Amino acid sequence: MLGFFALAYLLSWSWDVLLIARGDTVRAGVGWPTHLPALLGPAVAAVVVTAVVEGRAGLGDLARRMTRWRVGWGWWAIVAGTASLMLLGAIVPLLTGSDVPALGDFTRYSGIGSLTPIVVVVVALLVNGLGEETGWRGFAVDRLLREHSFTWTAVVVGAGWAGWHLPFFVMVDGFERMGPLAIGWLVGVMAGSVVLTWLYREGHRSILLVAAWHTAYNFTSATDATGAVVGTVTSILVISWAVWILRQEHLSARSSVRRRGEDAAPVHPRQEHQAHQHRDLQGHAPR
Repeated sequence: MLGFFALAYLLSWSWDVLLIARGDTVRAGVGWPTHLPALLGPAVAAVVVTAVVEGRAGLGDLARRMTRWRVGWGWWAIVAGTASLMLLGAIVPLLTGSDVPALGDFTRYSGIGSLTPIVVVVVALLVNGLGEETGWRGFAVDRLLREHSFTWTAVVVGAGWAGWHLPFFVMVDGFERMGPLAIGWLVGVMAGSVVLTWLYREGHRSILLVAAWHTAYNFTSATDATGAVVGTVTSILVISWAVWILRQEHLSARSSVRRRGEDAAPVHPRQEHQAHQHRDLQGHAPR
């Protein structure tokens, strides 16, 4: 697992450091300079480590999970519901009397040029969504959940995911302007890790599902049209969702411990004596 994280950081940060050394800044709606190649680092690392450790069988399983779309329409409704929060970018200005953003502003995405909205969404899904989620959830979460608890897995992967973003604070315009709000961003990332880990586990281990949700969330919080108000609302919703998930996990763990305790509970001497008497009576019963 350490090899995966090290390789993901190495691949992504190599590109990031190049942009930083040039003094470049990545901006929304501008195709160059871009950090998109760096976003592919986790996916490439997942493919390389899987090929080395599990060979062709592992790569086949990874590919199937990357394209697994038959997970039930309810899960895709969650993605669509998250994406619909973008509409707040138009509703809030109407309520406050401000100018309503143009349609193109809803898809002005960091590192992607001024393309048609559908192309921007597809590029974001393939590079940002699958580029990250193939590694973080499809590789790291998938393996850690085999031997560790849900909460431990979500926290460890979330910490690695957050650290991987560090160069963005030097070269991506939206990150540079955060300032002290970076603390709120960190809380949001850890909450997002909980939600994405849960979606991955419950959504039939579909990398495509979590990549789509990740992309939908980014469009609600990282475009010119949504702005700080919508981003704050969606972050609060995700944090609340993460708290609910962690509570459910805690209750489930307590229930499991209670059941194991009941199964292993010692038998009272009187009950054991009565059981022996019952067996003796059975042994002398007419056949």
